[in-house]
Amino acid sequence: MITYFNYTKRVAEGWWGRHDFIRHWWRMQAADSRWTAPHYAALHRALDPGRNAYLAQRSAMLLYLEALPRRVNATNTISGTGFAGALMEEPVAIGLTLVDKRRRDGAAYLSLLHCANNPEVIEQFVGTVMEKVSELGCQRVIGPVGISPHLQSGVLQNFFHIAPPLHTPYNPPYLPELLEGGLEPFARSRLYFMETPVELPAAKRSTAELVPLEPARLSGDLRPLLATACSANGDFPPPDADEAEFLLRWLQIWPLTGWLAQVNDTPVGFVLLQPDLTNSIRRARGGRHLLWRLWLAWRSKRPVQAGRLLFGGVLPAWRGQGIGGQLWRQALQTAQDQQWQALTIGPIAERTPGAAFLEKVGAQARQQYVIYQSDL
Repeated sequence: MITYFNYTKRVAEGWWGRHDFIRHWWRMQAADSRWTAPHYAALHRALDPGRNAYLAQRSAMLLYLEALPRRVNATNTISGTGFAGALMEEPVAIGLTLVDKRRRDGAAYLSLLHCANNPEVIEQFVGTVMEKVSELGCQRVIGPVGISPHLQSGVLQNFFHIAPPLHTPYNPPYLPELLEGGLEPFARSRLYFMETPVELPAAKRSTAELVPLEPARLSGDLRPLLATACSANGDFPPPDADEAEFLLRWLQIWPLTGWLAQVNDTPVGFVLLQPDLTNSIRRARGGRHLLWRLWLAWRSKRPVQAGRLLFGGVLPAWRGQGIGGQLWRQALQTAQDQQWQALTIGPIAERTPGAAFLEKVGAQARQQYVIYQSDL
C-alpha cells in the first residue's frame, strides 16, 4: 500500500499553470485503458477563462494536491527506502472548482476530480477545496460534475468492465468508496440503453411537425428547450447564455443531428443525437498529438456502431400530446439511418419525467452515477 506525506496545495494560474494542471490531470488517468480522454485542444480552450466566458463568470480555480509517496508493508511499517519510487512530490488529487451565483444554497461545484487510491488523500483534498471555496462565500461542495454540471457529471458505481459511451464519466472502482467515507449522496442518475429496433414503433397522432434542428439555436432562441432537457440532470440551474454556448461548442466537436418539434411554427420540443465515437477517441488518446487530431476529424465522418441521444424534451405545457413519442420515434429512425445498432441516453436523474418516459418505451437502465456533497 502507498501512503503519502508532505502535502502541498497548488492553485494553477496563468497559461503555464493551466498547462501543468492539464498535464497532471491527463497523466493521472492515462494508464487506465477504459478511460476516454476528452478532446485535448478543446479541453485547453475550455479551461482558459479568456476563451470561455462561462468559466470566467464561475470564479474557476484549478487545484491540485502534491505529496511524497512511501510504501508500507504488510506489518504496517515503512519499508527499506521508505519511498515508493519517487524523491519529489507528485500530484495525488486534482480538480476544478466552480461557483454558480444563481444557487441559493451556498454550494460550489467540484469538477474534473481525480485522486490516488488513499482515504487520506481525498480527505486532504476535499478539505483544501472547502477552504478555497469558503473564501468565495460558499459553505458546501457538490461533485464531481463536468465542466458544466449538465455534462459528464457523477461517479460511476457499476459496470466498470465496460468503457462508458461518449460524454459519460469513467472513474476507477475505488473512487465511490473513497467519497462515501466523508461525503453524502446528492443526486443519482442512470444511463439508459436501447437496441435499435428493426421496426419502428407505430406513430401516434400528434399536432407537431418535425423539422431538422440547427444545434447552434439551442444556445440562442431555443435555449428554453435546452433548459427543459437539462432539468433531467438533477438539481442544477438551467444553462444561462454563456453556459449554453459552452455546451454546444463542446458537443459540436463531433457531428450532431437534431430534430425540432413545432406546433404552428412554435418550438415545443427537440432531440439531439451524436455518433458514439468513444472507441476512436480512446484509441487516439483524445487527439493529444496533431496527427491523431487529424485522424479523428476524418474518423468522425465514418460510420460507427452506436449513437448517443444527448438531450431531448418537450416543454411542460405541451406534454401528454404524443410529441415526446414522436420525437423518440424520430430518434430511432435516425439510428436506423445512421446504421447504429444501439442508442445510449443520459445519464438521466432518477425519478424525473425523462427517466419515466425511457422506462415506458423499453430502454434499459444500466450504469449508475452518483453526485456527492459535503458541508463545512
